[in-house]
Parts: sequence; structure tokens; C-alpha cells
Amino acid sequence: FEALYPSSFPLFLRIAECWYDDPSVMTALLKFMQEFVLNKGQRIYFENSSASGILLFRETSSILCAYGSRILQVPVIQNIYLEKYKGIRLMLNTLSNALSGNYVNFGVFSLYNDQALQNALDVSLQMCLQIPLTDVLAYVKLSRAYFTFVEILFRNHLDVLSGLDSTVFLQLLKNNSEGLQSNELTVSSQCASTIDHIATYMFLNQNRDKPTVQLIRSHMQSEPDILPQLMSVLFNSLLFASHANHWAITRPILSLMLASETAFTDYQNQLISTQSPENQEKLREEFTRLTADIQRSVETTNRDRFTQKLTLFRLNVRQFLTL
Repeated sequence: FEALYPSSFPLFLRIAECWYDDPSVMTALLKFMQEFVLNKGQRIYFENSSASGILLFRETSSILCAYGSRILQVPVIQNIYLEKYKGIRLMLNTLSNALSGNYVNFGVFSLYNDQALQNALDVSLQMCLQIPLTDVLAYVKLSRAYFTFVEILFRNHLDVLSGLDSTVFLQLLKNNSEGLQSNELTVSSQCASTIDHIATYMFLNQNRDKPTVQLIRSHMQSEPDILPQLMSVLFNSLLFASHANHWAITRPILSLMLASETAFTDYQNQLISTQSPENQEKLREEFTRLTADIQRSVETTNRDRFTQKLTLFRLNVRQFLTL
């Protein structure tokens, strides 16, 4: 870091400002930044008293904002992936690496009214919302970058996400619902983790009135069907999908059940209603076994126990369930 800061970063920023519309130049720059901020094997280490981590993120934010704020306006000539989406993918990967590198105390930015974090998140979210979801899902590498970035936001930056409009916040959740059904295991796993983060947060903060909690509660109340929809997609993926990502799918089901018991009850009743009288009784028995002795807790031991029961539930139900 000391070899490049401060001498080289102004050059990187100037490149992003001037050659943002040249894919070959930006691919080289963003691939370098993606690797440079990646804390692989904890290779990036700064002393506690050092501001280098903050400076690294601030410079990274400037470069990404310079590129991101310009690239969306560039018209596509021939190949939208090579000309636009590849750069956006690398940008999202770079920001994801920086956000999850564990060398930046992000509370410092708000404490000192530094907009580096907020600007980077704003530009990246704007990109995520302007790319059609069909395009995101059509390009595997783009979808990995997209849903990895969204997962990090829901894991560590719910305070920022909660400040979005309800329509935008809920759109991100709905996009994850679509991603859950992807055949790409990395994508479906990331989407399951995202849903787990929001459901766990809602459960753990049910009786609190922090501003972030109130905003998220307001978002959810603006569209009451969102949690039942997520529950339905998760259970349908578990019971009917052929891919082998069942473990990842089971993780958010418990937290979603705890955050919204009505969502689970609604799905249970809906599934039972589709079956013959004989199968209805069997299904009720399986649901009773599934929920027996499950504690209202998201501790790892309770999660693991529920995952085992859910796996057994899936095996038993698939033997008699009719579509």
C-alpha cells in the first residue's frame, strides 16, 4: 500500500474519469483493484492506530464512483457484456472485497462525516437497480458478483439499506427470491444467506425500536405478502427443486419462521390443501414432527438441529407428495 499511496492513486482515478468507456483499459484497472483490496489469507494488515485501511477504502471508493457514475450513460455499440456488464461485475467484486476485508472500521466514516462509504454504496446500488434482473441472471459471473454484493449489504449495512425507499428495498429482496431459483449453486446460496440475514435481524429485534428496525418494519408492512412469498419460494425449492443446494436453502427457513410464524402457517395450510385427504393427514404429521422441540433461537446448535429435521422432513414428504 505504501508503495502506491499517495503517488499512484491519483493516476488510477484519472484513468477511471477519462477512459471509463474503454473496456480494455477499465478491465485492467478494475482487475488490479479487485485483487489489490482482496484480503486473501489476511495479507492486508494494518496496525490498530494506522489510518491506512481507511485511506485504502477512500481511494477505492473514489475510483469506483468515478467509473460507476459514468458507465451507465455509455451507449452499447455491439456487446453489452463486454462493453458494460463486465466492468460493472469487476466493480461490484472490488467493492465486495473491500467491504469484507476486515481492515476498515466503517463507523469512522459516519463519525467524521466522510461520504466515501455512502457514495460507493449509492453508486453500486444504483447500478444494481438499473440492470434488468433478466440480464443479471443471464450472465453467471455478473449474477455471482451482484448477489455477493447484495448479501454483504444485508449482512453488514442494513442501516444504509433501511434508508432506501420501500419499493427499492423490497425489490432487492424480490430479486433474491428469483436468485434462489437459479441453477448456479453459488448464486442460490448467496440469496439464501441474504434472506437469512434480514429474517434473523427482524427476529432478534422484534421488541426494539431503533431507527433501522422501525424503517425495516415499515418496509415490510408496506407489502405484507413479501415474507410469505419468500417462505413459499424457500420451501418449494427445498421440496421440488432438483439441484443439490438443500443445505443452504434450509438455513433461512428457521429464521423466517421465527420472524413470521404466519408466513410458515400460511405455506403449511396452502401445501396441505393441494393434497388428497390421505396425504393431508401424512403431511400434517410431518409438519408436527418438524416443529416439535424447536427453540425460538437462531443459535448455531438450534439451527443445526432444525436443518437435520428439515432434511428428514424433505426425504419423508417427497415419498408421497403429489404435484
